[in-house]
Amino acid sequence: MQEFFESFGVEQWLTLVSAALAIFSFFLNLRLVARQEKRNRVSMKMAHDSDVIGWSDEVVTLLAHAQEMLVEKGVSYNEDDFRARRSDVRARLSALIDRGRLFFPNRKDGDYGKDKEAGFQGRRHPALHVLVDAYGIIDGAGAAPGPDRETSDKLTAHRRKFMAEIFTSVDPVRRGENMKELT
Repeated sequence: MQEFFESFGVEQWLTLVSAALAIFSFFLNLRLVARQEKRNRVSMKMAHDSDVIGWSDEVVTLLAHAQEMLVEKGVSYNEDDFRARRSDVRARLSALIDRGRLFFPNRKDGDYGKDKEAGFQGRRHPALHVLVDAYGIIDGAGAAPGPDRETSDKLTAHRRKFMAEIFTSVDPVRRGENMKELT
């Protein structure tokens, strides 16, 4: 073996060193590509989470306004204004529910809802289910004169359920760890 290496000339040594560098470079490149792919996946998840957070901020703000609308009915504004405000809240909540279908699509469940449009086939995601229930609560609110604290309390429970679903989806702890990793 020693004679073999002693017989090498400059060209053979350069070829051997070049081959070793190429192999080392190949493995280094594989590692860098894997790290970049992981970084890209994390970045995409972070961007998606940011979109979900922005949407959920709008939902939570609207539900808070709806709660305030219910407890101020007959106090800060009259009964006729309540109907107009409730109509506005319902329209905005309906739009937010439909926007939420892009983040939380229905889950296929056999033939359930197969006769419906593509975005409505299957079972509704729990986050959207809570909002549809909240819509129904708001829709039936305000029948009696004066503030409706009972319905406002129901909306508080639904807002908390909604936030629990968003918390599970976004996972702020994981998100914080990913932020540290990216920076």
